[in-house]
Amino acid sequence: MRGKEIHQRRRRNFVRAALLTACGFAAFTAIPQVARAAPIYTDSFETYTGGGATLDKNIAGANSAPNGSGNPWFGPSPPNFKVVGTEGGVVPHSGTQMVRGNAAFQSDQVWYNAQYRNNGGAVYHSNVQLDFWFYDPNGNGASSPDYEDFAALGYYDTNATGTDYGSGANLNSSFNTQRLALGASDHQIGAFNDQVYQVQVVGVNGGYDSDSGWFNTTKTRSIGWHHGRIVVGVTNAGGQNAVSFFIDDLVTPIYAGTNGSAMGYNVVEMNSFAGATNGYFDDVSVTIVPEPAMIGGLLAGCGSMMLRSRRTRR
Repeated sequence: MRGKEIHQRRRRNFVRAALLTACGFAAFTAIPQVARAAPIYTDSFETYTGGGATLDKNIAGANSAPNGSGNPWFGPSPPNFKVVGTEGGVVPHSGTQMVRGNAAFQSDQVWYNAQYRNNGGAVYHSNVQLDFWFYDPNGNGASSPDYEDFAALGYYDTNATGTDYGSGANLNSSFNTQRLALGASDHQIGAFNDQVYQVQVVGVNGGYDSDSGWFNTTKTRSIGWHHGRIVVGVTNAGGQNAVSFFIDDLVTPIYAGTNGSAMGYNVVEMNSFAGATNGYFDDVSVTIVPEPAMIGGLLAGCGSMMLRSRRTRR
């Protein structure tokens, strides 16, 4: 009988040790996965015809593509953006190609339909992240106001659900819209500060341009490549989300708050508005961010198991 009890105790200890090891490994690997979550879409613009060819798919040219296939970028009244290599001393952030607005003093805009391309026609309502790199050619000098480029996560109620774009390929005719934008604003009115970067949260008051939701940040403009990040968090009881904006420092946001509607997001957009100086964009990616509750629950479960194990040994 004594030998049987020893055998059973050893077996329980073995199973407990195996479970604790597996749980500990899962908890250890879960945390880094938040930062390493695989993007659902990336574009470094290396696969397109460069040399100044138009990026827009909805215009005849080297990068044109049938609606719903091939090149995903489209825009209103093309040409909007061009694919270029090293230009004016500016080297792409990665690889040999990047994109910019078609021309100075021209309002250029292109969209990527994430709703259609990545989510089965459904709108994203939470836990989505946009990363992009942008080159500011002017910094905080006297010519700062001439740079008016920004990228955004947006919602347009006329966005197509079963193809890249609908009739006219112009989402600006939408009645219901939402936009989270980051970069250098084209809305230069009131208390606009051309020495810092701006964010836009449509529907939120309190910024220097409350009608459009533009806010100055504390991030000083500087010449060179910058890493921009826009994060949409979990949905609250009112259907809205916590939103955070980052430039270069991906730990401390330059703006954090709540978005202005429950519409969600269905497109990625790049904008180069009517300034005298074009900037550049490169390495755009969209990532689905894991729910914090999933990791918290895993760690809590591991902690509970370890506590029970210690009590049993005592």
